[in-house]
Amino acid sequence: MEKFLGVLFCGGRGTRLGEITRYMSKSFITIYDRPVFQYGLEMLEKSKRIDEIIILTNEENDKKLQQTGYPTIIQDDNQVFDMFSGWNYIKKITGTKKHGVLVPSDNISDIEIDKLIDVFQKENVNLVFSLYKVPDKNKLSLMGCYDPVGESFYYKHPNPPTNFGVIAPYIVHNNLKSDSGDNILNHKNSTYSEHKGYWFDLGDYESIIEASSFIKTSKGG
Repeated sequence: MEKFLGVLFCGGRGTRLGEITRYMSKSFITIYDRPVFQYGLEMLEKSKRIDEIIILTNEENDKKLQQTGYPTIIQDDNQVFDMFSGWNYIKKITGTKKHGVLVPSDNISDIEIDKLIDVFQKENVNLVFSLYKVPDKNKLSLMGCYDPVGESFYYKHPNPPTNFGVIAPYIVHNNLKSDSGDNILNHKNSTYSEHKGYWFDLGDYESIIEASSFIKTSKGG
């Protein structure tokens, strides 16, 4: 049976959030009643297919994240630029032969990891990602987007030719080699699943407020 390693990415500096990250790390920004990283960690914990969870972090966050009880690895910023280069770094440090389940610490969604793993195994691909309809073209121009018809990926396109944004978690085969997400999502042996639930990326103040309000309402607060 194939084994999967869940990786929570908490090493980002949160530069998009500007002034707020002078006082706290992006991973510890409170969304309704808890730090945002806990939403991604809970997503990994809900999976019945993940054998192990590791947190990739930085020196600033490491001591706090060790309190989760999961092993942490401090990233080398000269080698880690995004989640895919971070996955390569994890493989180099740990020597793991497991496939990766890559989860960002600044996203909140109701994506079910095990359903993505089912697609990964059924389709026998090297990479599975999710697509999410993002009506705001300005937001799309700041992220990766994918055209299902043309089977083409675009990164920070000034005029996105599609309204589908690419979102994590990513299910990644251990043998897949890439230094950056800018090119890996054009990989021929990959597939996607359209996500129709909720998804928030904490890229600005408005998204923090929107996510907090949604979570509060969903919990009957």
